[in-house]
Amino acid sequence: MPKITINGQEVEVADGLNLVQAAESVGVTIPHYCYHPGLPIDGNCRMCLTEVEGARGPQIACNTFVKEGMVVKTDTPAVEKMRKGVQEFLLLNHPIDCPICDQAGECRLQDYYMEYGQYDNRSMVKKVSKEKAVDLGPNVVLDQERCILCQRCVRFTDAVTKTGELVVANRGDHSAIETFPGMELDNPYATNVVDLCPVGALTSKDFRFKQRVWFLQSAKSVCTGCAKGCAITVDHKDGVAYRYRPRHNPEVNTYWMCDEGRMTYKRINEDRLRSALIDGREVAYGTAVDAVVTKLKSVVELYGAESVAVVGSPHSTVEDNFLVNRLAREAVGTSKVWALALTPDGSQDDFLRRADKTPNRTGITFLGYNDDAESLKAALNSGAIRMLVMVNTDLLTEGDASWQEALAKVPTTVFFATHDTEGARKAGVTLPVAMHAETYGSFVQENGILQKVMRAFDPTGDVLPVWEAVGMLAARLGKAFGYDDMEQIWEDLGKSYPALAGQTFYALPEHGLSLPAGAGAAPMAASR
Repeated sequence: MPKITINGQEVEVADGLNLVQAAESVGVTIPHYCYHPGLPIDGNCRMCLTEVEGARGPQIACNTFVKEGMVVKTDTPAVEKMRKGVQEFLLLNHPIDCPICDQAGECRLQDYYMEYGQYDNRSMVKKVSKEKAVDLGPNVVLDQERCILCQRCVRFTDAVTKTGELVVANRGDHSAIETFPGMELDNPYATNVVDLCPVGALTSKDFRFKQRVWFLQSAKSVCTGCAKGCAITVDHKDGVAYRYRPRHNPEVNTYWMCDEGRMTYKRINEDRLRSALIDGREVAYGTAVDAVVTKLKSVVELYGAESVAVVGSPHSTVEDNFLVNRLAREAVGTSKVWALALTPDGSQDDFLRRADKTPNRTGITFLGYNDDAESLKAALNSGAIRMLVMVNTDLLTEGDASWQEALAKVPTTVFFATHDTEGARKAGVTLPVAMHAETYGSFVQENGILQKVMRAFDPTGDVLPVWEAVGMLAARLGKAFGYDDMEQIWEDLGKSYPALAGQTFYALPEHGLSLPAGAGAAPMAASR
């Protein structure tokens, strides 16, 4: 690892880094617009100019790579003057419409002006006007006047999606981002250009004018749209999710996410079940739990514990499924336990989208669940199942005719549901439960990387996280698990699964925990 000197301090940095990355690794910020670590280096904005001892003139930090003994200065008066000059040129034709710009609050022009600008406008020439609200495609709008031509968006469509929809047209101060003739920005990852844009030029049609970003709060999470499990940030306010943004995870999605997954944030807000139901009628949560307990005890007494089947879900977290299995085996006493979803396969490509639209199928395999749908159907058809408990798996309405015939033979159904669906209304008892943005937990994506999700906000209405609802039911059946916090669940997960031994939930690595191949599938025998 080379040793370099930054602003008079000798530091050791990783080999192969450019100066932007090297400085950042030791807590020094070099401002930049065009540079992005996930894109080819362009070096056109000149905002990252620095002084390098021995070099002929200022050097752009994004395309200057560390060497042993290099001496770099990023805070000299000359560097400050250069940054101020770059800002002045970038703002020469820029409309000062911050109050109506959707990027206000997360705009680098604003941030860098306050840090390095602070000048009086010297231009006596009328600003060059360009097109406003240009419709680039289904998801993205362009304001050419605000564009600083960093060309991040162009490089993204050239180097990442390789679809080449965007170009720089014209010359000089009339240059502008446009779509290639006869094309529109309509690839499965198009909205990433909005995240890439450092100013307010590219905006999302979905998020445009919905919220001011400084009113939003953010939580680290995982996209539940498919088995890839892209790391994301959930931006929210007052219990409403407003957008997903990709979060850097080099092991999963690097810097990107697909537009399909990005739009799944809407599921958190729409058609949610907020009250418990008995035969479709709203009741208090406790009343519904009592009804389940009464029915369970009656069925077990008359037909035995094996007459109860419990179904977990690859849409639920590792922790939720862990407790669902404990509920079945320890509180009810049945071995008739499955975890499956009838979610149909969807779109797929060789980048991030996966046909499997469940976020935790690898997780239920790790936990040792039976995911054989046909064996569950056979058990239902046998008539031996007198009560079916489903968690986040809507067998009542998602299955085909053969499933409906099998379910018709089950006298009692209980559904832990997130949404107010036909299936929720059809179940004998339905308990509303939280979604991933409303609880803590973890998912295991397709390659065995376990990633945690942090609660963004509390659920609205009479709604509990699955692990709390299951714990309440188990306690009333005489088997109290004693869980008050996610760390307690992880203590027992570590006892049952060697791959998780010694791990704690809140200390899980930022980029996830890679589970060894073949890990898991142990019986869930831990108890408190």
